[in-house]
Amino acid sequence: MSQPKIKYQQITYKVTTAGQEITIDAETDKLYKKVTGVNIVLTDATNKFSTIEIDINTVELFPEHFEVLRLLFREQVPFGYEYHELNEKAEGSKVKGKYKDINNGSSYPYYFTISLRLENEN
Repeated sequence: MSQPKIKYQQITYKVTTAGQEITIDAETDKLYKKVTGVNIVLTDATNKFSTIEIDINTVELFPEHFEVLRLLFREQVPFGYEYHELNEKAEGSKVKGKYKDINNGSSYPYYFTISLRLENEN
């Protein structure tokens, strides 16, 4: 059975305290060739100025202190269109980095989700 052309892979972490730093350590789905997009979803939007650092296969995509605000999913945009464009190898690639809470949240705990758009060729 063939795989769908596009898959949205979710990597979710729980932020329990103000100022918490979370290590991102995940792997892309081995059945997909490319990572073609990324966005972030926060369950507490007051943390939009928190920072994130992401590497895929040791290629730095978003450097240290990159604001989450730049990658946030916006509700007024249809699902699937609100992705920062990428062109990185998937096939089990390592996704590593750090998320740093900015001590500004209105409630804890909250969750942040890194959503990767994975694709196969036709």
